[in-house]
Amino acid sequence: MTVQGSMVLLAGLIIAVLTGYAAYLLWQLRQQRLAQQRAEQMRHSELQAQIQLIAKACHQQQCEPAEGALRLVNLLRGLPGSHPDQWRQRFPALHALYDQIAEQPILSARKALQRQERMRLDLELARAQQQLGPAMSADLARLADGQLT
Repeated sequence: MTVQGSMVLLAGLIIAVLTGYAAYLLWQLRQQRLAQQRAEQMRHSELQAQIQLIAKACHQQQCEPAEGALRLVNLLRGLPGSHPDQWRQRFPALHALYDQIAEQPILSARKALQRQERMRLDLELARAQQQLGPAMSADLARLADGQLT
């Protein structure tokens, strides 16, 4: 065998090894994409189950409308592939209540407020729930039934 033949054989061997490695990398990439899709589907189904549970609780008046609005809007925003404007159009009453109460302080920030300020915020919250709570009923019923699409 000549030097030239050895070089051709070595080049062919290198190409074969690199082709095998490229195929392995493509296979790994495909497996990674499949795992990512499964994880996204799992997250979507978990979020959907949580949304349905909270919506049912609010619809059955086991949960305050304001608390439900805060939780549901944030869960809807967390759905993979969703756009906030899409949810705002589909569930307008839910978002209207959320918009009115989203900036209210909670937990330690609320405790730090003066008593009169807390009472004023409670009054605003009660007023918003009274005005928009009944309008949320249709939105909650659709969410409780799992009608996200």
